[in-house]
Amino acid sequence: MKISFYLVCLILFFQGPSLAFGGNLALIEKRLIELDKLNQQAVQEAGEIPKNGSVEIEARVKPGVADPNTDTGIGEGRFQFSKKAVLAIEEKLPFTVQISSSRSQQQCYRVAAMLRRTGYPAFTASITLKDQGLWHRIFVGSFASREEAEKTRQNLEKDEIPDGMIRSMPYAVQIGNAGSLESLKSLRDKLSAMQYMPYTSYVRETTSNQPQTRLLIGAYETKEDATNLLAALRSEGLTAIVVNR
Repeated sequence: MKISFYLVCLILFFQGPSLAFGGNLALIEKRLIELDKLNQQAVQEAGEIPKNGSVEIEARVKPGVADPNTDTGIGEGRFQFSKKAVLAIEEKLPFTVQISSSRSQQQCYRVAAMLRRTGYPAFTASITLKDQGLWHRIFVGSFASREEAEKTRQNLEKDEIPDGMIRSMPYAVQIGNAGSLESLKSLRDKLSAMQYMPYTSYVRETTSNQPQTRLLIGAYETKEDATNLLAALRSEGLTAIVVNR
């Protein structure tokens, strides 16, 4: 299967990545439904979770461990538990893993949401391509280097979500002003209702030297690629600017 995929990639290379990625979304969605069920099972096994907001515990199905004939069941053989933390402040994170694209915004949103539930920091981005029209892409993660992105690409492959492509996408659209995570909740909910999938990054406020949260949408190779998204968001009365990721 992989050999035939790479042959197709060679044929479609000069037609742009969106065409090459367009056919695998249904298979990814099918696999994610399986992983989503396992993840729900893992969360149930996590026990009592602190409710003061100081720690957020994430249960994630380990990559590649999904065979009921070889698994030992609940526990370290299948699941890993980790604490989420602020990973980078004032560090550019231009690299990401593109796993698929589609003309259907709703399908991309649904698949990216399932990826998030299984532990992958997925998000979507829309772009208008010359001679191809509007496409919606699914990305996973924001990384400082290709090496870091490669680890996630390999994990996706072990989870039977193959053919990810590491891409440098240094720009995104920031919605509103940086602030606390809690202060951005209503804005995040509004964007989600509009079928956007915002994600967060962190900067340091210059006067107080305290970390601030930014709400970002999309990932783009050039500032010009974000023009249509910028216009669409501003037409909805939202404050939107292009920033470095």
